Amino acid sequence: MCGPWWTSSAARASAWGPWWRTTGAAARLSANAFAPLFATLEAGRAAPWLTQAVRAQYRSVWQHGLQGALNYYAATPLRPPRPDAPAAQAVSLPPEAWRIEVPTLLLWGQQDHALLPALTEGLSAHIPQLQTVPLPELSHWGLHEDPARIGAEIEGFLQRLGPPQ
Repeated sequence: MCGPWWTSSAARASAWGPWWRTTGAAARLSANAFAPLFATLEAGRAAPWLTQAVRAQYRSVWQHGLQGALNYYAATPLRPPRPDAPAAQAVSLPPEAWRIEVPTLLLWGQQDHALLPALTEGLSAHIPQLQTVPLPELSHWGLHEDPARIGAEIEGFLQRLGPPQ
């Protein structure tokens, strides 16, 4: 399933990935009271949701260790390919493994610089009951940026589905 994910702009958007997979990444991300991690949350834009209280909550969790979370990035093949590593292009699954047969809501921040909006292209071929809601003003951290909007979108989606059959 190759598509927009493997474009050069998508590869640039996820250029942070290899850095997170290197030896010592947890120590580097923990430096200066987790300043590098907070920089990823801010993503070069104002983050009014990232208050001192929220920062304290993140630090209280992160202080227990980052390696477990970083192991995901080390193990996943879902990353742009390189000449020496095909990454997700080497993953081969039958078409039915890509299919989702239940109503699915996809909320996507259009200002996401890590997972570009183009990644949603072609999903409806694999998810027939897909409802995509582009969120023009939100980024990768949309749940933090506008929790009321996210909650309203989910609530509306569930109401439109009605009770389980």
